[in-house]
Amino acid sequence: MGVGGVAVLFVFVLIVMISVVVVRSSSKNRGSRVGGGSSPRISRISPSVFASKPPVALGVPEGHPAHSAAKRLEAALSSDFEARVKDRVLKAQPRLRDDEWNWLWFELKRYFLMCALLRNVPMYSAKVDDVWHEILMFTWEYEQFGKQLCGSMIHHAPHAAGSKPNSGERAWFDWVYGELFEAAAPSSRLWGAFYRTPLSKERIAELQEHSREELLERHFNTAAAEKFEDLRSAMHYLIERGSSLARAALDRRPADRNSANDTANWGDPVYMTGILSGALFFASMDSEDKFIQQMDGAQTKEQRDVTNNSSCGSSPAVYGSDDKGSGNDGSNSGCGGSSGGDSSGGGSSCGSSCGGGGCSS
Repeated sequence: MGVGGVAVLFVFVLIVMISVVVVRSSSKNRGSRVGGGSSPRISRISPSVFASKPPVALGVPEGHPAHSAAKRLEAALSSDFEARVKDRVLKAQPRLRDDEWNWLWFELKRYFLMCALLRNVPMYSAKVDDVWHEILMFTWEYEQFGKQLCGSMIHHAPHAAGSKPNSGERAWFDWVYGELFEAAAPSSRLWGAFYRTPLSKERIAELQEHSREELLERHFNTAAAEKFEDLRSAMHYLIERGSSLARAALDRRPADRNSANDTANWGDPVYMTGILSGALFFASMDSEDKFIQQMDGAQTKEQRDVTNNSSCGSSPAVYGSDDKGSGNDGSNSGCGGSSGGDSSGGGSSCGSSCGGGGCSS
């Protein structure tokens, strides 16, 4: 073979080799896009329940007596402080997504607002509580936040070992939470399903029979009420609203929304909170075996999707709270959960308070 023939053969072999490489590369890329490859970008990720953005002012509607306190709370927790807490959380949970974090932080702030208003606030989310534990590491900043919100530090103290949850306290938590905040699906994923336990008949009777001053002393954060007008107004609203609902439930008649607070000049946003309160009080007057059926019947499918967006029922208390630093009942739970939910459903038992005893965690 002459020199010219060798050159032609060389070029031919080179072309064949290049063609083979191109075909193999093209085949590999097609396999990745279809779903047979190993690239992480090909995985189909289902939409997260946490994808929506948390509402402003903690979801407390403008015009609501607690709206001012909610805005004050958010202002007291700066974005810089949030970033520092998030950094600690991510070191322990490196796979935590940003959208999950946004709702964990948001729900902890909602919990803090409830602590500023109530004497006892059990903690029903192990995941939210994990974030609370990290905040406690910033001792000075956390103490200053509590003073700005309700006049003193919100304490975190353990219950006695083996204590059991009080289902009536979960119902009280659900009622107050629903009266303060707009409903959102991520909330029940973190707290457990709402409105699955009845209010005790004793609590309903108490709301109907006792004076505002007596109820304030028994169930609300009186120290914070003395220092902050917006918190005091919110407490008075909750008491009058609860008293109105209790009277209606005991009389078996519809509650008059306007009687809860005659001085409030609200527009439509008022109906964004407390939508299921009347049903909760009425169903609680019936037998426990009929309670769930009545609550489900009182809700549309959309409402059930929001209030029951949980892998299990209502979570037992992980932690409790009171204004003297003592705990409420809490216990472990064997309830599982999906990714992003409160999969532990329970844990150790602690308490929180706004203006009380020492902190132990």
